[in-house]
Amino acid sequence: MKVLLLTDIVIFLLSILGGTGSAVVSDVPQEMVCAECHSDRLEYDVIHYPVEDACDNCHEATGAEHPGEIKGFKLMDSTPELCFCCHEETAPNDHPHIPVVKGSCLDCHNAHGSSELVLLKSPDHELCLSCHNKSYSSDSFETVNIRRLVKGKMLPHSAIDGGGCLACHQAHGSGLRKLLVELYPADDYLPAGTGEFGLCFLCHDTDLLEAEKTEWGTNFRNGKQNLHQLHIKGDKGRNCRMCHNLHGSEQKFLIEKQVGFGNWEMNMNFIPEEQGGSCQPGCHGKLSYSRQ
Repeated sequence: MKVLLLTDIVIFLLSILGGTGSAVVSDVPQEMVCAECHSDRLEYDVIHYPVEDACDNCHEATGAEHPGEIKGFKLMDSTPELCFCCHEETAPNDHPHIPVVKGSCLDCHNAHGSSELVLLKSPDHELCLSCHNKSYSSDSFETVNIRRLVKGKMLPHSAIDGGGCLACHQAHGSGLRKLLVELYPADDYLPAGTGEFGLCFLCHDTDLLEAEKTEWGTNFRNGKQNLHQLHIKGDKGRNCRMCHNLHGSEQKFLIEKQVGFGNWEMNMNFIPEEQGGSCQPGCHGKLSYSRQ
């Protein structure tokens, strides 16, 4: 921020209070004049650099008296064009975030400053949930109510607690569906491989999928037998979401209470136990497992 000399400040105050100083308001750095009324624009942990430098980086006078009933200043351009004067325009993506498509930078960012990184208007997961608090559906876009899955009595995916929504999703857009940062399949059944589930293996060990027997690759095992691998392997491997909700669930391990099978909502009947558990979905009778 520009440094003001003590003499500048004294002269400015004298001119306001009717003192004998010879200086007028126009002699004082412009951002200090603005701050007399708009000091709230500087009360942030992180100040946007153009604001820190000078207000007229983005605002210009209209010629009207200011302050007055008619705004005396206006933005030098509309958003997002004004933003692109300094920020490089985001390259087109196959799957852009809707606010980016609309050029609504200020839906997510505060133009003057923020207490959050990259000038976010609120912590990233809260910001995302301010829009993703209901289901949307159109010809080109569909999402479920994410807030319902991660708040209240729900147990959220640890990735959300640890890294927020951006642990798995790109904020502006992605070459992958759902703004994902890595591959995750859309199909319920597919040949299973670590490449197809690259998103999951950003955090999970690949032994979960590849090891037939393990003592630590997964807790879903019967003794050393890897039951994850048993369910996923083969040319008709099952997608993770066929048993888990990827955002949150009322049950441990993100296990769904019901999963869709065609038009049928199939009860999982999962019962966790200290060293294992049991389930009885429609695809098989009641089966139990124990890690010991």
